[in-house]
Amino acid sequence: MRKTPSLVDLCVRTVIDNVRYLGDVGETDSHLLERILPHCTVDQLLHVETSTKGRDLSSVTDKLWKNFYELQFGRESMKIVIERMKLKKVSFRWRQLYEAKLKDVQEAENKAIDRLKQLYKKEDARKQSRQVQLCTKVPPSSKRSFLLEVDLVTICPC
Repeated sequence: MRKTPSLVDLCVRTVIDNVRYLGDVGETDSHLLERILPHCTVDQLLHVETSTKGRDLSSVTDKLWKNFYELQFGRESMKIVIERMKLKKVSFRWRQLYEAKLKDVQEAENKAIDRLKQLYKKEDARKQSRQVQLCTKVPPSSKRSFLLEVDLVTICPC
């Protein structure tokens, strides 16, 4: 037999079903946010955090950002970040690390795109320089006059 869900459980399910509409969650209890926010996408979580005024949500969202970091950039990249933080004895919020890494990846992609564009331009220029060029010199107008000139040269070598 099923247990009847509590009113709080029903409200949490409703919020999860409509998580895309979340905004400022400043007055919401942390234990409820821990049940709701794991259902957010990266963009939704970012929107919730930026919309919430007067409250730091990092105690709830930091582990979510860590999961997003691992999903986006891989476990090895995450381990490297953790090792570097331990080595330098510093700590950053995973949202900051996620945004910084995302920016680095986008910059690297833009550099690669620029390099490809330059290589394509260089190759196009090379192809243009090796292209067959049309000559402006006009050939003789008819076979008959050409043959007459050849006959004259062979008949009368001057």
